[in-house]
Amino acid sequence: MTDSLSQNEICSAFKDDQIYPPDLTTPDWQNLDYLGWINPSGHLAYLVVVSPDTGRLTSSTLHRAPRGSLIPRYEMCSWCPHLHGNDGTAMFTLDVKGSSGRHLIGEVLCKNLDCSLRIRDLVDPPSYMVESSYPNARIWRMQKSMYRWLKRRIVCNLVPVFQSEFT
Repeated sequence: MTDSLSQNEICSAFKDDQIYPPDLTTPDWQNLDYLGWINPSGHLAYLVVVSPDTGRLTSSTLHRAPRGSLIPRYEMCSWCPHLHGNDGTAMFTLDVKGSSGRHLIGEVLCKNLDCSLRIRDLVDPPSYMVESSYPNARIWRMQKSMYRWLKRRIVCNLVPVFQSEFT
């Protein structure tokens, strides 16, 4: 995202949902591929991205479930892929369009939705696993993973469990 967004643009992108917009004075707009933030409750997250197909703002409300374990282990974000220590990721899920919340798709992501900054090495702590690929290649890979996941929400085919071969 090269242009900054206003509170009105963000709220209009979400249409019917009542959201809690973030503080828009702190983002480094030149280094963001999307705007993502966590609801103060901690169970919801919001994502605003410019659609590569239409060039318009699209929004998604994500459900967030923290991933914690008593056994220390490493987990990797699906988008950036940053390797986190214990409690650094969360499971984010989206409702599949047209399913009225019955079908969900999910990804394990950085719990603060700061993948855009992590692939540019602008967030501490640094990753446990250092990547040798070029920054532009990492950015392209993250954007591709993000758009693929968001597109699955729309084009996910819901096949009935018992499908008759005569229909």
